[in-house]
Amino acid sequence: MTTWPTVTIAIPVLNEAAYIGSCLEAVAAQTYDGIVEVLVVDGGSTDSTRAMVAGRPGVRLIENPRRIQAAALNIALAEAKGDVFVRVDGHCEIAPDYVEKCVEALDLTGAAMVGGAMMPMAVGPLQRGIAAAMSSKVGAGPARFHRGGASGRVDTVYLGAYRTELARDVGGYAEDVGVNEDAEFAIRMRSRGAVWYDEAIRSVYVPRSSLRGVSRQFFRYGKSRAATVRKHPRSLVGRQVAAPVLVLGLLSPWRRIVACTYAAAVVAGSAATVTKDPAGGLAMAATLPTMHLSWGLGFLRGLVPWRVGGRR
Repeated sequence: MTTWPTVTIAIPVLNEAAYIGSCLEAVAAQTYDGIVEVLVVDGGSTDSTRAMVAGRPGVRLIENPRRIQAAALNIALAEAKGDVFVRVDGHCEIAPDYVEKCVEALDLTGAAMVGGAMMPMAVGPLQRGIAAAMSSKVGAGPARFHRGGASGRVDTVYLGAYRTELARDVGGYAEDVGVNEDAEFAIRMRSRGAVWYDEAIRSVYVPRSSLRGVSRQFFRYGKSRAATVRKHPRSLVGRQVAAPVLVLGLLSPWRRIVACTYAAAVVAGSAATVTKDPAGGLAMAATLPTMHLSWGLGFLRGLVPWRVGGRR
């Protein structure tokens, strides 16, 4: 490539005061020279997020009256001046060469969308256990953006970078699939080219710090995935029915057998972590059923948009 493209970085936020400072510092430290703007799209923060963003050089704060993350990304897409659109979350820190590697991957692969892994940054045994569960195969499945792996084609990636005009052409982000807007967007982007995982694209994020937070997070994930399946039935893959089947199995006459089999799987999946980090491993063993049962319940709840009194 003789002329490198310009880049817009978009960061949707809502009450990210604990992390937005380090996030923006990581953005400011990028090695890529073609970043023309950083758009922070705020969904109505009530903490000090807005004050921490205001006045930073090259950063523009934009209002998101619809509050949800998909709406924030669509607002940023409409405003973007860069040839390439790089999404960043307010609670993650991208590596200094993150944007550079995203642009290189788009150029070298010709992919419609590129991204890398989400590597957890945990403090304390409970958060270490949560991080281990979320990055394990038994916890989150085989997706490379959770566990790492060799570069190649995938179904979806963490965050994502893509050509701005292409994203506009496919209609931007769906605002009716809850928090599964990334995966739903990737489905439509795959109709225009590969979605590419690149092991050189690196970032870290801070996972939840409580089991209650994990439960709420994964219930939303499951419910939102169901909304995507209703919209794109062919997107459903076998591993996504495992958690709903587990929930149904625990409610069935075979619940004791299901519970014992699942407990054995949790013990086996946590064993290596327990050996290296006993406290973290025990937290992982508690996190796995929290994730799976919450996701499964959310998925079952989201499969049918129940209505009461004519309303959802």
